Amino acid sequence: MKISVLASFSVIAGALTFAMITSTPREVDAADACQHKDFKTKMVKEACEKGGQKAAKDAMKVWMKEKKLKICNQCHTKLAPSYDLKKDGLDQFTKLGGELLDPKAAPKTAAPAKK
Repeated sequence: MKISVLASFSVIAGALTFAMITSTPREVDAADACQHKDFKTKMVKEACEKGGQKAAKDAMKVWMKEKKLKICNQCHTKLAPSYDLKKDGLDQFTKLGGELLDPKAAPKTAAPAKK
C-alpha cells in the first residue's frame, strides 16, 4: 500500500512539474506592472504590455539617448514609481518625434508671441 501511495504521489508531482514547465508564463508580475493604465504614447504602452515598468523605463532610456536628452526630469515631475509628466511633457515628446496613440489628442502648443 505504501508503494502505491508513493507511486501516485510521484505521478502527480511529475505532472505538476511538467505543467509548470510547459505553461505560458505571465507577461508581467503585478510588482513589475506599469503604474499608469491610461497610455498616451505607443512606445510606453507596448513596452508596458511586454515587460512592465522596467521595459518601459528601458524603452524611454533608448529613446532619450537617440534624442540626446540628458535627464528624465526634462519631461517628468516625478520618477519612480509614478513617472508623472510635466504639463508640457507630451508636447516635448511629440516635438522630438514621439508617437502618440491618438494623434488628435496631441497637446496644443501656444503660438509664438507676436512682436
